[in-house]
Amino acid sequence: MDREKLYEHVSQADVVISLLPPSCHLIIADSCIELKKHLVTASYVDDSMSKLDGKAKVSGITILGEMGLDPGIDHMMAMKMINDAKSRNGKIKSFTSYCGGLPSPAAANNPLAYKFSWSPAGAIRAGRNPATYKLNGEIIHVNGEDLYDSAAKFRIPDLPAFALECLPNRDSLIYGNLYGIELEASTIFRGTLRYEGFGEIMGTLARLGLFDLASHLCLNQEKGPTYRTFLHDLLKAHSTGSTNDAVKGEKELAERILSNGYCKKRETATKTAKTIIFLGLLEPTEIPLTCKSAFDVACLRMEERLVYSNNEQDMVLLHHELEVEFPDDQPIEKHTGTLLEFGKTEKGKATTAMALTVGIPVAIGALLLLENKIERRGVLRPIEPEVYEPALNLLQAHGIRIQEKIINQC
Repeated sequence: MDREKLYEHVSQADVVISLLPPSCHLIIADSCIELKKHLVTASYVDDSMSKLDGKAKVSGITILGEMGLDPGIDHMMAMKMINDAKSRNGKIKSFTSYCGGLPSPAAANNPLAYKFSWSPAGAIRAGRNPATYKLNGEIIHVNGEDLYDSAAKFRIPDLPAFALECLPNRDSLIYGNLYGIELEASTIFRGTLRYEGFGEIMGTLARLGLFDLASHLCLNQEKGPTYRTFLHDLLKAHSTGSTNDAVKGEKELAERILSNGYCKKRETATKTAKTIIFLGLLEPTEIPLTCKSAFDVACLRMEERLVYSNNEQDMVLLHHELEVEFPDDQPIEKHTGTLLEFGKTEKGKATTAMALTVGIPVAIGALLLLENKIERRGVLRPIEPEVYEPALNLLQAHGIRIQEKIINQC
């Protein structure tokens, strides 16, 4: 990054918005501190950014991070719901949060029921992260290689048409401390939403070796193999029977997947075979020489095949559930908050739901700083009332509405 040009651009602004990759934020934050300019990002506040808190305060600026969808709107919804309950002397017994960027039902028209609006590499890596959460007082750890297999069926009562599943999302325990509920909540869980069946297919593909990062011998020749040859090579590497039988179609591929032990159910093997064929991994097309690992091959095929067409919409679904206990034997209440947003097309221009739900909160953060409505200085997340209260109001004014509901559970 050209530091001189960066400083030139930053010096001309009152508030800087960075939507660059997270690795770029630190140098931008340093320039904002030096030039006394506020900064807003949609990315997670990591340790390196947190350490700038003191310098930002001395400079008199605010670095507002996690001002997107997840993280971002999820924080704002959570803090509003938690603080509303506590204002009535409620204790949070359970906090669960679920979020997913998905194709709309009409666009979920492939065997994986998923499409990418961003890099498949990042999404696949995220699906291999270990996870930790608390369930009924017990701390649960999920290894990264087991994450896809931990997917659990999930339904939202008010949205019965959505057949969903959730996968644990990284370390949920830090949110207990962040939201001030770590001592009272026996369950703290954050999950990623996908359509049902996603986890079993991705887990099977992982065991087949399609997400391996290591350099693969047959991909490092003067001439690349075909996708069909490469898939056969993967199957042979794990085969317990004859290695000379070429797989020609869905039925044979499903049988090989099942017999090699990549999955336990025939239904899963069939779904995985359909996915492999849809991705073109049985085609006699030569693999580009830029692919050096199975992971590279999988990412390339997903980037080419799991994409939105011009008339298709994506969807964002964010759902919080709180169980709240009150004194004097009052009934336990279940509080829910749901955000459902679809991509929009106006005047021939399409905007994804993901772009709306990340871009609008970032813009709102910048607006609040421009209008001096955020007085706190240092490195912040949108968990303070002076941030989330006006931000939620502005989100609603821009058509992003959260449906809240309270149910007595007796």
